Amino acid sequence: MTTEELSAALEALDTERPRDTALRLALYLELRRAAAEEEEWVFKGEGEAGDVLDS
Repeated sequence: MTTEELSAALEALDTERPRDTALRLALYLELRRAAAEEEEWVFKGEGEAGDVLDS
């Protein structure tokens, strides 16, 4: 998946399954991997994984 697709999946997860921490973490880690592969940083101003889990 691309970073755009993974970002969209994380946004959809907020609506559909907001308490699914395991899936949120897996998607977040995959997003970081994809961003590194694409040599871009999509987390402008975002914190680490803990911030994603708190949303």
